[in-house]
Amino acid sequence: MDSNIANTRQHILDVTAAMFSEHRSKIRIKDIAKTSGVGIPTLYYHFKSKSQLYAEAQAQNYMKATQQLHKYLTMAETAVADRDEEGLWTAVGANMVLAWTSGRPNDSWDIIKLLLDVWADPRAKKKFLDDLDLQFDRWIKLIDSARVLGWIDPNVDAETLIATFWPATIGQVIIAGSTRINPSPEQVRDFFLNAIGRKAGAEKGAS
Repeated sequence: MDSNIANTRQHILDVTAAMFSEHRSKIRIKDIAKTSGVGIPTLYYHFKSKSQLYAEAQAQNYMKATQQLHKYLTMAETAVADRDEEGLWTAVGANMVLAWTSGRPNDSWDIIKLLLDVWADPRAKKKFLDDLDLQFDRWIKLIDSARVLGWIDPNVDAETLIATFWPATIGQVIIAGSTRINPSPEQVRDFFLNAIGRKAGAEKGAS
């Protein structure tokens, strides 16, 4: 792809993503074109539909919002490679706390709308899910490696663990503000670490 064309396409994506991040309730194509400094025909030259543009922009927002989560995952992987048990639980605990802020009253991710926008375009949805699978594969390998090192319950099923806890972060949108069920991110972190049967000696790393 010509670099000028690629740059224009990315510029439009960046502008659209920024508009979504500002929590605008309704984003119109003509507003995107105006803010981007391009004509509406140019928008549709780069994106086949409004849904595609919205989906790719929201997927970009998701990747930006989860950058720190990915950093914690990398820290956890490094800790395993270095045989640093305390470092592993510190990184995993920090990841869980951050992930479980999603959907709470002060949440800035607006995760449900973001996912609905991404899901609206088949190609964007497939790429998004493929990227998630790469992250899930890394988490499964991380849990399995920690089990081999004897740091967690040997009976823990890594895939079931990931399938239970990571999608559940979206559930915060439903329970946020409930007077009956509303655990703090720290409580969820502690529950997760207990669920995988971490050794008592790693308690300091989870605090």
